[in-house]
This record gives sequence, C-alpha cells and structure tokens, in this order.
Amino acid sequence: MSHLLPRSICLGVITAGCAAALAVPDTTPAPPDVAMLRAQGPAGLAALLARWDSMAPGADRDALEQTIDHVAAQRYATVSRLYWYTDLPAAEAAAQAQHRPILALRMLGRLDEDLSCANSRLFRATLYSNAEVSQYLRDHFVLYWSSERPVPRVTIDFGDGRTLERTTTGNSAHYVLDEHGEVLDVLPGLYAPAVFRGELAKSLALAERARDTQPGMRAALVRGYHDAALAATANAFMGVAGRPYVAVVGRLPGAKETASSLARAQRATMSKAAIEVRDLVRIGFAAGKIDPTDVAQWAAVGQSTWGLAAGTILDAPSRALVTRLHNAAGTPASAAATRAMLARLEQSIVADTALDEHLLRQQIRAEIVNNGVRDFASLNAWVYANVFHTPRSDEWLGLLPRTDFTGLPGDGVVMR
Repeated sequence: MSHLLPRSICLGVITAGCAAALAVPDTTPAPPDVAMLRAQGPAGLAALLARWDSMAPGADRDALEQTIDHVAAQRYATVSRLYWYTDLPAAEAAAQAQHRPILALRMLGRLDEDLSCANSRLFRATLYSNAEVSQYLRDHFVLYWSSERPVPRVTIDFGDGRTLERTTTGNSAHYVLDEHGEVLDVLPGLYAPAVFRGELAKSLALAERARDTQPGMRAALVRGYHDAALAATANAFMGVAGRPYVAVVGRLPGAKETASSLARAQRATMSKAAIEVRDLVRIGFAAGKIDPTDVAQWAAVGQSTWGLAAGTILDAPSRALVTRLHNAAGTPASAAATRAMLARLEQSIVADTALDEHLLRQQIRAEIVNNGVRDFASLNAWVYANVFHTPRSDEWLGLLPRTDFTGLPGDGVVMR
C-alpha cells in the first residue's frame, strides 16, 4: 500500500541534482504498513488518526486519509473513527477478549469502496459519521463487515466525456452477535441515528443477559426477547395508526404545520371523523398495507413513533460529510439546493426507519419466534431471500427477469 503515500524516487542515471538530494537526510514520513497497522486493531487506527489530527490541510494529509480508510476498512474513517474487522474469527477473538457483542454488517460490495450498495453508503454518511453513534459503537461493540456479493454497477456514458457511475439493487443489515458469533438481533436497512442507537442499546442489554445465561436457556431467552419486541412494535404502530399527518414530500413537516392543518380541518367539517383539508390525511391502520414507496406516510409514522423532528436527524459531522460528498467531483450545489437535499434526505431516513422497524424487522422477529434462533449464515440467507427478496439463487438480483422482449441480444447480457 506504499502507493498511498507517494514519495519522490530517482530512477535511471543519477544526476548531480539527484545525488545531492540523496545526500540530504529524508524527513518524509515512511509510508505506514497497512497490514501491520490493521493487525494492531483499533489501536493502530487511533495512532494514525492522532497523526492526521495534528497535520495541516494539504496533500500529505489527504494521502494519509486514504491510508486511514484502508486501516479502518471503511471509507471516510477520519469522520467515523471506526475500526472494522473483515475476518469473523478475528472479530470473535476480539469480542471474547473484551466481553463485547459483535455488530456485524452484511452488505453488497465493500465498506472500504465508494461504490458499495446504497444502504451502506448511507450508513457511512449518516450513521457511522454521527458523533454519538460512533462513540457508542466504539465503547460497546466489536465491528465486523462482510459482503453478501458484489454490488451491481451501472455506468451511463453521455458521449461527451461525462459519465455517471451508480449502483443498483442491494440491501444491508446489521446483525448483533454475541462474542461467540451467535445471532441475538437484526436491524435491517437504514435507521435514523437516534433510533439506531436506541435499538442497539436494547440489543446490548440482551447480549449482557445472554452472557450470564446457561447455553440450554439461551435460545429461549432470545426467542422470548423477540416475541415481546414483536408485540411491542405492533402495539406502537397501533398507537400512531389513524393519526392525521401533512402529506408533503421532500421534507419533514413541522408540528406547527400539522396543528394548523388540523385547525383548518376542524373548521371545514361538522364531523370530526372526516378530514376535508387536502394536505391532511390519515396514517394507515395496518403497516403491511402502506405502500413501501409512500415516503410521506412512512415518514409520518416515524415522526409519530419516535418524535423525530425536521433538522434534528443528522448531526453536524454527518451534515458536513453529506454536503462534502454531494458537492464533490466538480458538482457544487447552491446553499438553497443543499438545504433542500438535506431536507429530502432526512425525510427519507425517517421513512426508512419506520418501514424497516414496523415491516421488515417484524418479519425477522416472527421468523425467530416461530422457527427458532438460526446461525448467522442461515439466518442471513433467509433475510436476503425473504425480506430483501434477493436470494443467492438469483445471480442477476432480479435485474434480468427474461419476461419482456428488449430487442437486445440476450437481453443485453455481456459476459467478460
């Protein structure tokens, strides 16, 4: 990995100028050995971060940032400051030494590459970059990620030197494992930082109880935990079902806006059972009946369930990283456009949180309650097949259905 910290090297015939340069003591820091630093675990990363913190902005600091990402096994690790294991036995050994549970991220692609799946990119930008979440993860968990499969990439060539490179398809999940790698809990998809931390706190308490439980009783403990969580989450949804909300898309409405619409609705109708203000509708009475693409309604569920308010979802480090990435590669946005982007992102995060908790996670809890606790590999296979609907058996991830004629040889398949 020495190419990450470039140094000047004289090649071929040594000229007088080059010889003179070689005679001067080299004060340039030697490129760090990434493998050696990774072997040191979080301590090796901490040493690099301390050095990076002390450096002035410039090319050397930028080069060191790339090395830090390699040592951390995560992009933008100077913000998250998280060290990730990529070998499960090594993560289990660290967890056993520290008596901590493992937070295991399963994803498409790699966490140390820009073009990982969309979920994992949002994890980096909005969860791991959050100061409180990052500190909580460092204090209580051993972190490990693994790849379900490579992430599909799409490149659009505009023919004039400009291209767009994106990913398509792919979901991620966080598994909470005990120190021996046994599954305790699963959080599918993206959560708002405050909710993510709160759910991890519950999982951490479960891990502590499981550690003191006899092996024969452990499975019953985990099933009982999910049985109670299944009922509690269903009851929480019933507490928000039927509530009126302002059906705006692109941002989270404020409490005053909803209150104003309610006041207008009360003035507009004699019957309080009907709402006759066009921007005010009711949350559905069954989570499974709400269209997964109805961002405004799912966001309303999230706001009502956890009291999440506009402008409070992302903290300052996360906003800074999101803005930096949004405006990179020569694509700066105006201040107004950036604010609108952040507002849309916050609404999307709250909507995802509600859908993931009230719909996807409930499916996983029911599976654990009804069919028992599975090992990590088999439960993960079930999640990707039945919750994310991208089973390993479908090598095309649903992108090659072969049901419609496209006019392309082999429907556009190119084998390289």
